[in-house]
Amino acid sequence: LLTGDKDKYSIAPCEDKRYVVIGLSEDILVKQIKLSNYERYSSRVREFQVLASQEYPTPNEEYWNSIGMYEAKSKSGEQMFELEEPAWARYLKFRFLSHYGSEHYCTLSQIKVHGSTMLQGFHEQWIESEKKDRELVEHQEHDTADQEGGED
Repeated sequence: LLTGDKDKYSIAPCEDKRYVVIGLSEDILVKQIKLSNYERYSSRVREFQVLASQEYPTPNEEYWNSIGMYEAKSKSGEQMFELEEPAWARYLKFRFLSHYGSEHYCTLSQIKVHGSTMLQGFHEQWIESEKKDRELVEHQEHDTADQEGGED
């Protein structure tokens, strides 16, 4: 699931409770997920849930936080899913809830996770904060100029 080889894929009976846990290389502010399926003669993922955790293995299910429920289209290739609210995670659990097709086996070729590292996330927040500060100063300077101009 983590390689770029389109000819390799995971396979499991569709009726099994299917999930996979992925360990990220470091804490990531997850913003986008991409699922790919290139296998033609199998059922495909339809509905799936993504959960995040800072540790693994977890003592129980309460350590997993849901970061989204998604529905894939019934098509081959890569599909992109944006998180409504980016979330910090070190581990992601993908629960595959339903599928398209009537084949006995469900396949998935690739999972990609896009986001920012902690350092990049802090930098993005700092840039955004600086931008808001500049806008506030410009707004205050504009109000002061309006007040001084209207005192004649």
